[in-house]
Amino acid sequence: MLPGDPTTPGYPSKPGVPRTDGNLSIPQIPSLPISYRDALPLLKALNGHGPKADSFNKYWQGGGLAYKGVDYNIGPSPSNLVLNLVNEQEYVTTPLWNVIGIINGTIADEVIVLGNHRDAWIAGGAGDPNSGSAALNEVIRSFGAALSQGWKPLRTLVFASWDGEEYGLVGSTEWVEEYIPWLSASTIAYLNVDVGARGSHFTAAASPLLNDLLYNVTTLVPSPNTTIPGQTVYDTWTSKQIRTMGSGSDFTAFQDFAGIASLDIGFGAGPHDSVYHYHSNYDSFHWMDTQGDSTWQYHTTIAKIWALLAAKLCETPILPVSARTYATALEQYIHSVKTGAATASKISPHDFSFKALEHASSNLTKLATSFDAHTQHLTTLIATHPPSWWKFWQRIKLYYAVRAANTKYKLLERQFLHPEGLDGGRDWFKHVVFAPGRWTGYAGATFPGLVEGFEDGDLEGVRKWEGIVLGCLGRAGELLSN
Repeated sequence: MLPGDPTTPGYPSKPGVPRTDGNLSIPQIPSLPISYRDALPLLKALNGHGPKADSFNKYWQGGGLAYKGVDYNIGPSPSNLVLNLVNEQEYVTTPLWNVIGIINGTIADEVIVLGNHRDAWIAGGAGDPNSGSAALNEVIRSFGAALSQGWKPLRTLVFASWDGEEYGLVGSTEWVEEYIPWLSASTIAYLNVDVGARGSHFTAAASPLLNDLLYNVTTLVPSPNTTIPGQTVYDTWTSKQIRTMGSGSDFTAFQDFAGIASLDIGFGAGPHDSVYHYHSNYDSFHWMDTQGDSTWQYHTTIAKIWALLAAKLCETPILPVSARTYATALEQYIHSVKTGAATASKISPHDFSFKALEHASSNLTKLATSFDAHTQHLTTLIATHPPSWWKFWQRIKLYYAVRAANTKYKLLERQFLHPEGLDGGRDWFKHVVFAPGRWTGYAGATFPGLVEGFEDGDLEGVRKWEGIVLGCLGRAGELLSN
């Protein structure tokens, strides 16, 4: 299912606009989570019918209801078994409300957006999303306090409280679709927090353009979970792993549709943390106060990280991002596609060569490294040898050099958009590098067009996407070299 209102794919759902469902993406089968007590008779009815789950690989193992008489057969059920369901719901049209706040910066066409959704799947939602909503309120309050003291940001800050996230990322998607011309021209990054705190384990997903910034900021924030005095979030961040961008939260429209570098952060459950009752009535204030974050320190910490990310992006003269890190990640993604194709694809290595892709990504890394060195020189010049006040021509020259460099960083992610989108009825997803997998709305797939072509044994499709990726790599290199 595509994010947003599926009857207005790619454009905002407003009164009077044309309605369609060309992708047949409106769900036809009701879906509702149920408790294991309600599931028991359904699972037991399958006993003895079809293969057992333990006949399959390790990911099917470990069923926890065997002691309740569940054998974990997977069916199909016999014809004499009938399940009757009654779906009781109100069929009403309900308005959704995004709440947007803006602090105008000195540079109007350089914008940072921070967002969190405030609707919960079921009553409660202490972790998802209210821990993030509480953090957003604190971030806004901190910037408001700075404003009251006369501070004004260099770049514009936009704060968004999204509605309708649980029903298909509706609020954020429709907003992005409505303001896409302005966002494409101005937005540098989108910073998302969904579940801000539900445990002690820091997790992050990001466009590689923002990886270095994220590592840097986490070294500045004290960790609530320390074994040695003075440890930072970075020190206690076990894996130091930043996942790729898939879907599942409000960054999707920004990253996958608009090509705006995005990240998503929060504190999830570590190995010794309490069980989190995701999307249930047990995601309550009581659970959070006694189990999830009883000292409320993780709420405070995620707010600090979020605020510092925004502050560095809106205040640093040269954007604190890295084109080289992005390009290096692309090389790694291509290598991953190549490795997967060699082991699982129906396409012979003799029929397709990765040399052109490897050469183009390697060339982009060289150009990105040179460009980052150029911006580092500008940073040093601003910090240590700024032109004297009376050498106005040098100051103007430096100003335009800084503006040009930041514009290139801002537009780099956009070079990887393909207007026709992905194949297989997923044309809303425009990003060539990042998208959710075909069969999951969460996990991120890198270079999905190539990967899916190899999975399907579609040599023509692989060559098509090779050409598209090469074009994107070429545009990105041209942007950084001009």
